[in-house]
Amino acid sequence: MNIQTSISLIALLLAIGGNITWLFFTYGNSEKRKLAAERDFNHLRNNQQNISDGIAHGFDEIEDKLDALARDLLEIKVWFMRNFKERD
Repeated sequence: MNIQTSISLIALLLAIGGNITWLFFTYGNSEKRKLAAERDFNHLRNNQQNISDGIAHGFDEIEDKLDALARDLLEIKVWFMRNFKERD
């Protein structure tokens, strides 16, 4: 084996090694991006769930207040009916 063949073989091995290293780094970076995107998506999903829970809680409070108003109006209606019947 002469020196030129050895140099060519070493250059080929270095090129293959460089390409394999590049593939490992590229794969690692793509996995990092994939995990980051999944984490961001989970944050967005959790935020959306929190917003939905907050809206549902707000509607529950509104419903409770409307029920209280309905009871108050019923009491007022009964009071008016009683007072108008007593006058007749």
